[in-house]
Amino acid sequence: MDMETKVGYFASLEQYKPRDALEQTVRAENVGFDSVWADDHFHPWYHTNAQSAQAWAWMGAALEATKRVFISTCITCPIMRYNPAIVAQTFATLRQMYPGRVGVAIGAGEAMNEVPVTGEWPSVPERQDMTVEAIGVMRQLWGGQEPVTFKGKYYTLDKAFLYTKPEDEVPLYFSGMGPKGARLAGKYGDHLMTVAADPSVLKNVTIPNFVKGAADSGKDPSKMERAMLIWYSVDPDYEKAIEGLRFWAGCLVPAMFKYKVYDSKEVEVHANLVGHDMMKENYMVATDAEDLIKEIERFKAAGITHFCLGNSSPDVNLGIDVFKDVIPHVKN
Repeated sequence: MDMETKVGYFASLEQYKPRDALEQTVRAENVGFDSVWADDHFHPWYHTNAQSAQAWAWMGAALEATKRVFISTCITCPIMRYNPAIVAQTFATLRQMYPGRVGVAIGAGEAMNEVPVTGEWPSVPERQDMTVEAIGVMRQLWGGQEPVTFKGKYYTLDKAFLYTKPEDEVPLYFSGMGPKGARLAGKYGDHLMTVAADPSVLKNVTIPNFVKGAADSGKDPSKMERAMLIWYSVDPDYEKAIEGLRFWAGCLVPAMFKYKVYDSKEVEVHANLVGHDMMKENYMVATDAEDLIKEIERFKAAGITHFCLGNSSPDVNLGIDVFKDVIPHVKN
């Protein structure tokens, strides 16, 4: 596959104040990042010193403050706290204002973001079904030249029409991790978005299932990006770099996904029990640009073509500026 490698910056609205994330975004564009991604969450993955800014409001400011970077959420759940028609309206508006620069990543959600404002948490298979139906709603509204009337299992439209439409198609990244999710991503998404995983799992499970889903629906998988969200930390002191990733350690605890956990304080208790070895194995830990290049190349070899890199470095600006020396080496 000859797709050019893209390097994106994850401007975390959970970890940083929105104004700070905006400043990081401008800096990242100047350093040479191709894209910027923002977490679309209600509750954060940590409690102490956390934030939870609204991603869509922030994106408008970020798009206006930058000139060329592609900006997307990572990840929007369009099935519960948001109605998919409103998601479609939001991203149609942004894409019309900033043609070619706006995308949306879609997933089946996390309890932390949906339960606090809906009180509901359906099973994984049901949420996957809801996601597929929600994508259908969004695509009908984006592309339809006539009002849309639709009665699905989960959503209803009655002569709904988007008067403000994007000038071109909004690229939709579909979140897939397990075999079924990856196949759905290939079938219903324009591109894959997955979360940090063992390179062998990516190469042998996630990407092959994504390719199969795409091929089964008549798409050309070679034209579809395989994007991955992964956190990194860089510091001359290796142990300090590892500890910089503590904010995201809760993502490494399977129970946080398996059970209906939606209190950030509870997530933090589990995150604080995660050892350095586990963080080192699952995230990117570096002391310099050379270490980061090696880490990125590992995942490139597994088939990732678009990196969404979350900066959890002790010195955030160092974590951005080091990419002046990284980006030229990891581009094809």
